Amino acid sequence: MTRPVPIGPMLQAAIDAIVDAAAKPDRLDRVGSVLRDTTDHFHSLGRLIHEERDDEVLLHASDALTIYHITLTPGLQYPAHNHLMDALIGIYLGSETNFFYSGSDGRLRIPQTSDVIAPAVVHLRPDAVHSVANTGSERSGALHVYLGNLPQTRRQMWRFAGERPEAFDNERYLAGARPIADEPSTGLAD
Repeated sequence: MTRPVPIGPMLQAAIDAIVDAAAKPDRLDRVGSVLRDTTDHFHSLGRLIHEERDDEVLLHASDALTIYHITLTPGLQYPAHNHLMDALIGIYLGSETNFFYSGSDGRLRIPQTSDVIAPAVVHLRPDAVHSVANTGSERSGALHVYLGNLPQTRRQMWRFAGERPEAFDNERYLAGARPIADEPSTGLAD
């Protein structure tokens, strides 16, 4: 397990409950249930449960499970990427907009969007390719739970729709965040 930052007891209890749920049969359903309860509880507090300068903080990583606390900066969209494993996103404060891409030959097509307002839990299938943005005016708060070791998974990212994928690199991913208005609506591969 990896945890580079100190966390409070409420967040630690949530991590422990998610880790416990992931160790049982029907882990996707069990983790989803725990994450829904946690999301509802954190939402009722009306504030970020953990604050860092970075939008993304790794809370737990093991062969079976990865948990991040994500606080998206308003007005930024991150590059399209895949996870290659089931992902559950528990948005407890604010909102997230997901841009879901389809494509062939590794090239992405113009995305479909899905706006999610807290409290909510979203399931992303292993074959999903998406980018995420905060279209609100304040930082959002969410737990992103992956049913596998996300930092050790060889996956892909796309800087722009229509381009071929490149190997995922977390530093390039974070540096690739751009204002939402910069997302091109034309000129993408059809």
